[in-house]
Amino acid sequence: MIKNYAKELNYPIPENLKQFVIASIYGESDTKINVKFPVHPIGFPLLVSIFNDIPLVYVRGEKTPRNKRLTINGQISNADIEVEIDGVFGQIGFVLHPTATYYLFHRTGTFFSNKCQNFDAVTPIAFPEIFKELERCSSPEDRLPILLELIRELAKNRLPPIPWLDDSLEEIFSKNGKVSQTMLAENSGVGVRHYRRKFKEIIGVSPKYFCKVIQLNTIFELLKTSNTAEIHRLALDCGYYDQAHFVNEFRQMIGESPTHFLKGKHAYVASYLGRKA
Repeated sequence: MIKNYAKELNYPIPENLKQFVIASIYGESDTKINVKFPVHPIGFPLLVSIFNDIPLVYVRGEKTPRNKRLTINGQISNADIEVEIDGVFGQIGFVLHPTATYYLFHRTGTFFSNKCQNFDAVTPIAFPEIFKELERCSSPEDRLPILLELIRELAKNRLPPIPWLDDSLEEIFSKNGKVSQTMLAENSGVGVRHYRRKFKEIIGVSPKYFCKVIQLNTIFELLKTSNTAEIHRLALDCGYYDQAHFVNEFRQMIGESPTHFLKGKHAYVASYLGRKA
C-alpha cells in the first residue's frame, strides 16, 4: 500500500529561495502496487523527482505522455485528474510558489495548468547532467539539494517581479482565501477585468477558483489535527456560512464529503491536501 502520497518533510529551504519554494514533499509505497486514485487541487505547482516506477497520469480520462523522472506539475483547474501506479511508487520534490512557473520557467501558468510536463521540455536553461546526478543519489532525500540547485540556477534568469500580483497572493494567503476579487483588484491598483485576466494567465487558474482552493485547503489542514465533529466550528472560522456550505463545496471539488474522504480507500491522498503557505 501507499505509506504516504505527498507527506511534507521538515527540510530547510534556503532563505533566498523561499520566494519560489514553499515546502518539500515525499511519497512512497511499501511494495509493488496497482492502484488508481484522484488528485485534487491545492493551489500550488510541484517539482517532482520520481525514483521508482513512473506513474501514469490521466486528465479527464485521457492518458497523458509522461516518460521522464523529473516533472513540473501545474495547477489543477476544474479537471478530473487521476494517477495510476503499477509498480513501486516513489517520488520526492518541492511545492512551488504559484508564481514560480512564470518567474522561473518563463511560461504562463495556463501553459502548465492540468498538465504534468517533463522538466527538460520546459526549462529555459539546459541541465544535461541532471538525470545522471539524480540517478546517482543513494537515497531519495539526496535528490533535494540537487533540485534546489536547479531552482537556484533558474532564479538567476528569473523574469521581473509583478509586485501587485505578489502582494495580492500574500493577501489571499493571509485571509485564508476569504476575500473578493473586487477587493483584491482594488488593493492591487488595477482594473477588475485586467486583474482577472492577468491572474489566470500567470497563476493558471482564475482568482475566484484560487481563493476557493486556498479556503478549502485551509479548513482541510485544520481537519487533519481536529475531530471531524468540529467541522461546523472550523467551517465558520474559515469563512463558510455553515457546515453545509463547506461540505457542499468540498464535495464539488473533491467528489465526496470530508468524512467519507478521510475514511475512504484513498485517504492517503489527504497528506497532499492542506495549506502549503
